[in-house]
Amino acid sequence: MLLRNTLWNLLGEGLPMVAALLSIPLLISAVGMERFGALTLIWALLGYLGVLDLGLGRSLVQVVADRIGHASDPGKGKANPGTAGIAGPAIALMGAIGLLTGGAVALGAGLLADGFQLDTGTSPQEIRLSLLVAAAIVPVALVSAGLRGVLEAHQRFRPISLVRMTVGVLNYLSPLCVLPFSQSLVPVIAAIAAGRLIGLVGYGILAVRQEPDLLHPSRWGRPSLRGLFTMSAWMMLNNLVGPAMLYADRFILLSLVPAAMVAFYTTPFELLSRLMVIPGALSLALFPLASSLFRRDPPALARILDAGGHLTLAVFLAMQAATIVGGETALELWLGPAFAANSASVLSILMLGVFFNATAYVPNTLIQSVGRVDVTARLQLAELPVYLGVLWLLAERYGAVGAAAAWSLRTAVDCGLLLVLLPRLAPGTGAVALTIGLRALLAGAAGLAGLLVGGPVGAAISLTGLLAVGLGVAGRLLRNRPWEKLSGPLRKTRPAPLIDGAGIDGAAADRP
Repeated sequence: MLLRNTLWNLLGEGLPMVAALLSIPLLISAVGMERFGALTLIWALLGYLGVLDLGLGRSLVQVVADRIGHASDPGKGKANPGTAGIAGPAIALMGAIGLLTGGAVALGAGLLADGFQLDTGTSPQEIRLSLLVAAAIVPVALVSAGLRGVLEAHQRFRPISLVRMTVGVLNYLSPLCVLPFSQSLVPVIAAIAAGRLIGLVGYGILAVRQEPDLLHPSRWGRPSLRGLFTMSAWMMLNNLVGPAMLYADRFILLSLVPAAMVAFYTTPFELLSRLMVIPGALSLALFPLASSLFRRDPPALARILDAGGHLTLAVFLAMQAATIVGGETALELWLGPAFAANSASVLSILMLGVFFNATAYVPNTLIQSVGRVDVTARLQLAELPVYLGVLWLLAERYGAVGAAAAWSLRTAVDCGLLLVLLPRLAPGTGAVALTIGLRALLAGAAGLAGLLVGGPVGAAISLTGLLAVGLGVAGRLLRNRPWEKLSGPLRKTRPAPLIDGAGIDGAAADRP
């Protein structure tokens, strides 16, 4: 079940990426580089505005899954309130936020159009009309996120992924359907909006089937939403600080070195960052599972960490070895020998950071699943100024290599701190966290030793160390088969009927 949910999540993310690879060259040739530039800016604007859900989407998954876990506990007697009483007001609020945000975009369409026109050379009137259509997408996107959160809490990943694949593919392929009739951006954005609307209808039908009371506000009752809003505030802080740390490196690097040199950093970074879809898909499957189990079956968190953590280690140990063996050759074939000569070392250093970043996904997910989003937010706030200082110093002295080293060092420290903090918040996970931490440390040390030595000897050192760690990880997975131990809890967390009772602050009050 866990592996199947993860695979569905990967499909939901992967097929739209394939559609993008196929459609973008056709879009560029049809509408021209200037209009395509404007289209990418509108895509980016929609992506950024999607963060303005105040963290309610992710928080809704945790809170609803927690209530499902309470209702499934046979030792609790009377169950907790129906989750529609929590989800309904949250989705309505997300819709209101979407209307306000979309309205702001519509009101500022003229000013935004002038700015877009300066960058792309496209007609301001065409951009303004496109932005008005894009403004209508914002509430649709936020309500869809809320409905999807309800489904994720119920672990309905197969239908979620089917809808996500449909919307993602339409996002890139539907514009091609209007190009024979018009090359204006307005019908292109309208086609994208139609795809989002189809997604909203799909999520809505699925969510109402799962929670029929979503259509009956009179049955929602008056649940306390303070716990949900507190968690969403910390989640919003996570959503703001995370991108700041993700994109600060390129801006600092751009201020210190020629723009052409920045490409030697950003190109391998963007390439490797696509690998994060793998731990992201796994964490998406684990989050509602852990949220529903952490009170009813606390030892399950150790099994989740064991399964998720070691599966992640296995995949990214292989990725790291592949980078050592063929990373520079792949860059040469893709971008030429000159680019590879300047970027190969950056790629190798960044791969170390990606390894630690991927390893951190599962402990980060478990900390958030027990309701302690404040811990991950505070951790990021504490890391941000230190990281920016180290980034500036290393980038100023060593350029792209220094920026890569700073980013990888931050991810290693972040991973270690999350593994240290997790046992304090989820008792019983300490032994597994220590095992994963030591194996990640040994793999990182092997990679670093190979980089310092360099050449074939350095590669041999790294590969030997990675092989040793990999054998330990493979032995653990084959011996314990931890994903099988999760099959029972996965089946037991199917939603049960919920009846009215206490509000969600009862769940929040128990947090350490």
